Amino acid sequence: MYEHWGTYSEHDSLGDCLGLAAEALRQQGLRIWDLAGDGGHRVTGGNGDVITDIVCVPQSGAVWLTVSTYSPDRALAERTRDDVRAYLTGAIRTA
Repeated sequence: MYEHWGTYSEHDSLGDCLGLAAEALRQQGLRIWDLAGDGGHRVTGGNGDVITDIVCVPQSGAVWLTVSTYSPDRALAERTRDDVRAYLTGAIRTA
């Protein structure tokens, strides 16, 4: 099993970050398993090939994010992490 992850901060609210995280997983064709509806800070989803976990933590005037992917296929884990992160950064900056 391989893991690819990255962290960064964006100027966004927690609610918007979690909503965009769910949409990022849908854009990758992943099934969402946990939407953080219980007041949490993470959205998790996947399929038979890859699992992706996005955590959004509110900071002063921003949100700290981590995008982690797990797969037995190293290239798929890396590509999924990169694609999800690209979606998130593009959506947050253009919102």
